Amino acid sequence: MARIFTSGLIAAALFLAFASLGTRAGETSAPQKIVSLNLCSDIYLLMLAEPGTVRSISFLAQDPSLSPVADKAKPLHANAGEVEELIAMHPDLVLAHEFTSPLKLGLFEKLGIETVKVSDPQSFADIRANLRRIAKALGRVEEGEEAIRHFDAVLAGTHWRESTPRARVIVYRPRGFAAGDGGLTKELLEHVGLANLSGAKDDLGAYMPLEEVLLADPDYIIVSADALQQRSLVRALLDHAAMRHFDKTHEGARIAIPSDMWSCGTPFIAGVVERLAALPRAQLEREARQ
Repeated sequence: MARIFTSGLIAAALFLAFASLGTRAGETSAPQKIVSLNLCSDIYLLMLAEPGTVRSISFLAQDPSLSPVADKAKPLHANAGEVEELIAMHPDLVLAHEFTSPLKLGLFEKLGIETVKVSDPQSFADIRANLRRIAKALGRVEEGEEAIRHFDAVLAGTHWRESTPRARVIVYRPRGFAAGDGGLTKELLEHVGLANLSGAKDDLGAYMPLEEVLLADPDYIIVSADALQQRSLVRALLDHAAMRHFDKTHEGARIAIPSDMWSCGTPFIAGVVERLAALPRAQLEREARQ
């Protein structure tokens, strides 16, 4: 009888122990071994992840000319997207981009590893959606909402007043391409009260020779700051004698924006919004002096 009673106590203790383990597992269900295959997903990940949960990011995340989170990425393992290497890390979550190879992601999914993709944003709403998607996958919903609140606060403080004239701009990209009037570029420029002179009707833009850029006589030419710092054909184009003449006759009209601030269209684009929001006011001050 005593043995039966003792056995019953042991069984009950084991049941409670396993029940407790199940509860703790449920409480710590957020992923603890996360890998990312793409710069865009890297940025969202390093914005929101709990310290110590990121196992690997793409090598591009460590490039400060492209990545606004390069400092956070520097001490982490960097990958080149090799599936075998990443599977050996036994990840419990893989982050990628909507254009990441489906064959790669399919291998993770066959192994039962969750994969979550960020989209290529075409609007501010898409940026919020990416934040919420990644935050949910990380178990960091409140952190995601806080990032959205900060993003929206910047937007609220930079919205164009219709009583202010719209300055005319060309967003001049490497190798002579002008950003088109579509997608995220369109919403960004309209938000801060800038009119795009490129003529292209989509976000991809179109080739625009320097002669056409200067003949359009924009109030501002927006370029990548990196193009001015590196020896390249892009810099040669922007150092052309005609461009230097434009600089002399349009003081302060060439606006250099660091590339990392608007790579991938992440919440860091709020920094671009803040810079561009001041341009129409600068134009008014210049006109008042003339």
